[in-house]
Amino acid sequence: MDDISMQSRLLGEPHDVRRALQLLGELLTDTAMITESPESFVWRALGAHPTTLACETITTTAWGGISLSAVLNDLIMKHDPRLGPAVSDEAPTWTQFDIDGETLSLPSAASAHFPAGTVSSAPLVVQIEREDYGAFAWDVRVFSDPAHRAEARTLLDDLNRTAVEEKNFYRGRMVGVDLAMGLQWKILEPPRLQRQDLIIKPDVWAELDLNLAALTGRADVMRERGFSTRRGVLIAGPPGVGKSAVARVIAGELVGRFTVIVVDARAGANALRDVYRETERFGPALIILEDIDLYLGDRRQGDRGSALADFLSVMDGAEEYEEVLTIASTNDPSALDAAATRSARFDSIITLGYPDQADRAKILTRYLAGLETLVDVDAIAAMLPDNVSGADLREIVRRALLAYGEDLTTDRIRTVVKDGRWQPEPLQGSYL
Repeated sequence: MDDISMQSRLLGEPHDVRRALQLLGELLTDTAMITESPESFVWRALGAHPTTLACETITTTAWGGISLSAVLNDLIMKHDPRLGPAVSDEAPTWTQFDIDGETLSLPSAASAHFPAGTVSSAPLVVQIEREDYGAFAWDVRVFSDPAHRAEARTLLDDLNRTAVEEKNFYRGRMVGVDLAMGLQWKILEPPRLQRQDLIIKPDVWAELDLNLAALTGRADVMRERGFSTRRGVLIAGPPGVGKSAVARVIAGELVGRFTVIVVDARAGANALRDVYRETERFGPALIILEDIDLYLGDRRQGDRGSALADFLSVMDGAEEYEEVLTIASTNDPSALDAAATRSARFDSIITLGYPDQADRAKILTRYLAGLETLVDVDAIAAMLPDNVSGADLREIVRRALLAYGEDLTTDRIRTVVKDGRWQPEPLQGSYL
């Protein structure tokens, strides 16, 4: 029976069984079966067992690994090295990744032997391996003769630098972060909302601009004077008053110069520290944490101690993150632990209240713009209670358009307001 036939008969057996039988066969027949392991590949390439070689290694996160894999793929395409396995005796593996609508096929488990004179003056073997579980971290290893360890380190540093600076698919983009078997990153469309689109008091923008200066126009001054370029802003206020809209405006202004990271509640509750660590690869960053009361809570109420600990660590702890602006929002500041709202964590706390009568009229005018109709917005604004939000006003106009089309009048909008269905009431009844 030849080697190929023997291997085909063993394919259904576990790897350990296959390897034991293969070694037994080699001992009995004094022959070697056609198989390759990561260790034997390195041995053949560099002429020594891996345990006698030097190995420089780096472990990176899921999306940092994709960038590293893309850099290695470019080297493979350029130099056409001999390839081998990186996991047991499996064939070199390429995996498809969807990046902003483009599908990239990148090495996820492979070894590549680069002869001297290709990527370095010394012969080197580069291995890349992606975890298929947990956080989907990546390991990249460079093997060399101990005398050429410096060359291995240089290549690994070059791979990492290129991944961060030139092959970083997310730097300067707006990305959403979710948590599902590790951090999941998705490129988002930058918001088109601008300041003039919102009816917001000027002092709100002035306070935000002051905090932005620490990362933009005043960054050099802050560094020279020994101050941090990390800033945190908490925007508080009832639902519908524009907290998210304000954050989107700032995001639209900064994206490109900054990487904008929108963190959802699951990632915020369970992996906030990992998100902030990624900012080291993304350069200046804006991190948006919406509705943090959903996952931070108050220790006095027995709420979410681990999430709070991570939050305190990244905002004012042992781990320092420069050139990071955090904009968080909450509907209920009283629900937050007192430690989360100290000035050392948030440099500014901005409160957005309900619009006053004059601003209600301005918001109604904005939503009615473009309609060939005459509506007395001042009269409508005057009849509304003080706890009406901008979102409520939008719903009033929306319901009026659904009921009457574009033929709106003051009386018709007044009818919608009196109806009261634009302001949902809390659900009543029992939960099953």
